[in-house]
Amino acid sequence: LPVLASMTTRNTPEYFEGTLITSHEIKDLELVAGKFTKNQLPEHIATDQNHLDRAYVWGAKYKFNDQLNASYYGADIKDKIERHYVSAAYKQPLANDSSLSYEWAGYSTKFKPGADTYFSGKPNTRTEDLNNYIWAFSTTYSQGAHSVMGAYQQNTGGIGYDYGANQDGGQSIYLPNSYLSDFNSKGEKSVQLQYNLDLGAYNVPGLKWTTAFVYGWDIDVIGTNIDNANEREFFNQLSYTVQSGFAKDLKIRARYSILRESDVGANGYGDTNETRIFIDFPIKFL
Repeated sequence: LPVLASMTTRNTPEYFEGTLITSHEIKDLELVAGKFTKNQLPEHIATDQNHLDRAYVWGAKYKFNDQLNASYYGADIKDKIERHYVSAAYKQPLANDSSLSYEWAGYSTKFKPGADTYFSGKPNTRTEDLNNYIWAFSTTYSQGAHSVMGAYQQNTGGIGYDYGANQDGGQSIYLPNSYLSDFNSKGEKSVQLQYNLDLGAYNVPGLKWTTAFVYGWDIDVIGTNIDNANEREFFNQLSYTVQSGFAKDLKIRARYSILRESDVGANGYGDTNETRIFIDFPIKFL
């Protein structure tokens, strides 16, 4: 869920314990509602070491037709955050096996006084503006094996968009400009250009390549008077999904990112070169 998403980038995934009900009783409409009372991070060795008291989640996703769909999700995590997520996507078919897609998505978050407000650079006891609003618009042109996406993302409010530390999961940011950096610091604006190639069209089924460049600016750096810092990331990923045999659906991803910032603390990472290899092996039970 966009408002409660466990981290899956470690050998042991983050997990939540609770109840989630999903309904497909109405055609093209998905409804979800749930309550979770435990949250364990990948590095934890004890159940609920993250001390989640209570998280309510709810939401709906509706497919209007083959071109248009929209969704809304909400979460209320006791003593931490109130969060709402809205998205809408439209795909316009074009001639010659091509299409043009548009997507808008955004979060509205109210951080409660006890929440982790890391990007604010101020103590958690602050009582002034604890609101954050982050949204992004992207458009993608696809033709055959190729697609090009452009995206703009903007972050406003008294603090930056923070997630994970407030028991909402380490992947609770469903926005296009999220790679090694999420480009979600206080006041930050960012633009992205992405290219995708599906090599299945060149007789290598299951092999895909993605490259992207993201530039962010107008960052309010934590604990300083700097309000115009910038960061930039060059992202590359090659992925392969096994098509048949006993390892069918096994997915291997090789990723390399170069992240640079103008001022220390602009993105929380510093200048970083990241190399990662992911192997996802789904196990099917009969």
